[in-house]
Amino acid sequence: MKWGAFDIELISDGTFKLDGGAMFGVVPKVLWSRVIDSDDRNRIRLGLNCLLIRTQDANILIDTGCGFKYTEKQFDIYGIEHETNVVEELERISLEPSAIDYVINTHLHFDHCGGNTISKKGEVIPTFPNARYLVQRREYQDACNPNERTRATYLAENWRPLEERGQLELLDGIVVVAPGITCIPTPGHTPGHQSIKIESEGKVLFFIADLCPTQKHVPIAWIMGYDLFPMTTLETRKQIYAQAVHEDWLILFEHDSQEPLGRLTQDEKGYRAEAVEWPQS
Repeated sequence: MKWGAFDIELISDGTFKLDGGAMFGVVPKVLWSRVIDSDDRNRIRLGLNCLLIRTQDANILIDTGCGFKYTEKQFDIYGIEHETNVVEELERISLEPSAIDYVINTHLHFDHCGGNTISKKGEVIPTFPNARYLVQRREYQDACNPNERTRATYLAENWRPLEERGQLELLDGIVVVAPGITCIPTPGHTPGHQSIKIESEGKVLFFIADLCPTQKHVPIAWIMGYDLFPMTTLETRKQIYAQAVHEDWLILFEHDSQEPLGRLTQDEKGYRAEAVEWPQS
């Protein structure tokens, strides 16, 4: 779609599955099961929605999905289905991986940066050889020093090859990557989590990432069990939600497999999402 001065493409890495209870935290299944189905292993199907922004000067990719560097057991556990993938999606619009100038990682969990690198002939190398990969410094530090809870999702093969080749750049706080494209810290899911604000000609598209993974998670207390600091998530949501409603932002929900775009509204019952069809150019 056309978004002000930018051309924007939804880039999918397919779908995967995570435990529904973990995805909805303290919200009982009797409630969340009313809005989303689970399989016989209690997993819900999630999208891997990445975003390509084409400016006059650069091709910018936000997140890279799961990628392919998994064992057969891991593919099964996470139900990873590459109905499509990031590289195929780029080729569909005539872009080679070498044409990507920036990759912005919202954080370094495997389902957001697994496609940063690929395995070729036994060597793990950057998927996008000419890109500068951007992530918050705090996120990088936590990923390099995982604890018992985070070790399974922070996989060094997703960023070490970038670091070794000088392609990894660390951000500190709010950073303007290009005019109208801003990385904004949105902590809670992880301390170094960031979202991306895309603003042009008076319109804002907000890539909210895991601050709110799907439209089903919009109720302000429907916070994932995966969030390391849920009370921080709560406070961050209050700030971002209020601004999104006031300024009529369009929101991209990274893990929503059915309705990736929406707008937030607020009434006496709280916040909710209204789905928006992907606009045509």
